[in-house]
Amino acid sequence: MKKGIVIGAAALLAVGSVGAAAWAVGPNGPGRYRMMKHMISARIEDAEDLIQATPAQRTQIEASKEVILNAVQAKMQNRAQNHGQLIALLTADKLDTQALYNLANQHAQDVQDLAKVIVPEIQKIHDVLTPSQRATLAQHAKDMHQKRMNHHGAPGGFGGPPEE
Repeated sequence: MKKGIVIGAAALLAVGSVGAAAWAVGPNGPGRYRMMKHMISARIEDAEDLIQATPAQRTQIEASKEVILNAVQAKMQNRAQNHGQLIALLTADKLDTQALYNLANQHAQDVQDLAKVIVPEIQKIHDVLTPSQRATLAQHAKDMHQKRMNHHGAPGGFGGPPEE
């Protein structure tokens, strides 16, 4: 159970970082990407400090971060073009549903391609961390999630918490 939480937390961190990086590369250009890359790096450095990562661990984490961010940047280079295609499809007199399916399928393929890069990097990071470090990161992820939930209101969406 604990291992699943740790792997889930690592995956969530990676996916969140990738999502943030993808947003950052968007139509507003590379300046936003550089800013987001800096913010991601700062969060990772804070996590390394939290778990008191060794120099060797920091080296692996940094290498994995760069591999992931480079893969995201490469995938997101054509994001603006896809956005333009989507707008053109949605504003056309006749909706081309097949073209929409094609865009959705391409997006799904891009996500799968990124996963093929990200998951092995998460494995490398997982392998260099001790069980205690992974537990510390998992607890930090839980605490941050709870903090966000408290900030955004009651859990459960529109109707509040689920009824028991």
